Amino acid sequence: MLQYFLMKYKIGVYGSAVSEDLSIDEKARNLGQILGDFDITLITGACTGLPYTAASAAFKKGVEVVGFSPEKDMDGQKKFTPHDDLSIYSKINFTPKDFEYSSLPKVCQKYRNVISTSNCDGAIIISGRWGTMNEFTNLFDMGKVIGVLTGTGGIADELVSLFPKINKPGKGKVIFDADPQNLVQKVLDELKLRK
Repeated sequence: MLQYFLMKYKIGVYGSAVSEDLSIDEKARNLGQILGDFDITLITGACTGLPYTAASAAFKKGVEVVGFSPEKDMDGQKKFTPHDDLSIYSKINFTPKDFEYSSLPKVCQKYRNVISTSNCDGAIIISGRWGTMNEFTNLFDMGKVIGVLTGTGGIADELVSLFPKINKPGKGKVIFDADPQNLVQKVLDELKLRK
């Protein structure tokens, strides 16, 4: 497996916080295992669901996982993700308590989305709904490399037909692939070209 030794990339994983399809959960787990073969830092929104599944699998292979939470502290995080093993995170970045809209959970989630996506070199989208669409548009507008794992439902599959209609000039690069191994490799190859 080709490794990238000159720079440790920060790769975000964004997708559905709720998954009711075991085959998509398995794809997220497989994605995390593949990411675990590389010397990267994996970034998530410190949420449950598909990003957590991928992050957990990558963590088991030794990848550093950093979370960006919409919560203000660890007590809030434990309530937000009561069934998740928070020890997978080397660090969780919380929404500042003095954030003007800290009393509005949905605004804090969007704050988290902007901060987490700005900290990625590239990202992978798996399934997803409106929140994932928000993360996708952030990544694209910030000029990031975005892999979209197709065949996972949600916004990931909708972007295949939507993207050509809404695309605009910019530095954002979108890569579609149904094979997670190919997708990860293509994202890392594109990042290597940008250094």
